[in-house]
Amino acid sequence: MMNFESNQLTLEQEFMHQVFVTKVRDLSEAETKELLIKFHKQMLFKDNLQKKLFNEAEEEIIK
Repeated sequence: MMNFESNQLTLEQEFMHQVFVTKVRDLSEAETKELLIKFHKQMLFKDNLQKKLFNEAEEEIIK
């Protein structure tokens, strides 16, 4: 079981991160900015999904 308190990545996540790092290093400044903008929007979507799932789970517990 992964310890989320330690902020460690799984081996698969670490590999995926290294692939991402390699690709990002080859981007131009404009491409990097566009990627950052898209990444930020995806993080906001993820936050919304987590909140929705948390609220649904909380509602189930209350029932």
